[in-house]
Amino acid sequence: MSLGFTVITGILTVVLSGFAAIFSIITFIKNERDVTYSDIDSAYMEVLKLGIEYPKFRDPAYTRNYKVAFKDPQERLQYETYAYIVWNLCETIYDRNDKVLFETWEPVIIAENKLHRAWLEEPENHHKFKRRFLEFVRSKYPYEK
Repeated sequence: MSLGFTVITGILTVVLSGFAAIFSIITFIKNERDVTYSDIDSAYMEVLKLGIEYPKFRDPAYTRNYKVAFKDPQERLQYETYAYIVWNLCETIYDRNDKVLFETWEPVIIAENKLHRAWLEEPENHHKFKRRFLEFVRSKYPYEK
């Protein structure tokens, strides 16, 4: 074997290894995004199922003024827990910091903001979320009272 052949083989091995590493990283990122999408999709499906079971929780006539609309203390507590679940899911989408994933799920954040923003704006709920998430929601999505 000549020295030139050995050098070329070595360079080729390094280049192919680099391509394999890049391909592995791309595959990992895609798989991670797919798993995240699936997890969020499953969680949101559960939120919607609860909304079918408790339709008032998806009705803006109730949710925009929930402290008055839900007269029964137990029903109000159920709604508050539901709203917390919804906003927690929205924060999870935000936390992923993935533009493609966010583009897919932003319509959900917009819809849930319209339904449950009154709950989020209550001072007693602010400690449940990161400040930067609250700032993001306030700066990007209007509060429709």
